[in-house]
Amino acid sequence: MTVTPRSSRTTRMAALLLGGGVLVGACAQPGQLGQPVPAAPAAVMAPVAPAGPAVLEPATGTMDAKVSIRTPGPAVYAVRTVVLAPGETQEWHRHPGTEMAIVRTGAVTLVRDGGCTPARFGDGQALFVADGAAHRLTNDDTVAAELVVTTLLAPGVAENEDVPSPCPED
Repeated sequence: MTVTPRSSRTTRMAALLLGGGVLVGACAQPGQLGQPVPAAPAAVMAPVAPAGPAVLEPATGTMDAKVSIRTPGPAVYAVRTVVLAPGETQEWHRHPGTEMAIVRTGAVTLVRDGGCTPARFGDGQALFVADGAAHRLTNDDTVAAELVVTTLLAPGVAENEDVPSPCPED
């Protein structure tokens, strides 16, 4: 093959056209003039911290007497919030186990079998009802009373049993 020199004018023109094509191609946006369209970037998800347990404000209260708890066998442990509306009463009943309650807000009056003397419990106070003891709880205030109630009850039996009043004035 024989190479013949071209005129410098032809060479310059070819270089100019080639350079112009490179310049136009370099300025083209993706998808224009044969420029490849880049793949869409994968969605980047911000790391999500695992949700931990909700932190509740602790309910604390002071018991009105010495407390001894003993179960004859396995027991069902439960904690729940109970709200008594103004004037609402839980009539005389007993549980197959012990009950403890903290008064978070409001006030309640507890009457227990064996003394029949009403005892008033307000914010931050705690009450205890022994295994099987008949009792009645009343909200005789003008605002709702919220209690955190903890029970240790015999498994497989009714949670409570209505009983007649053991107190002479009821």
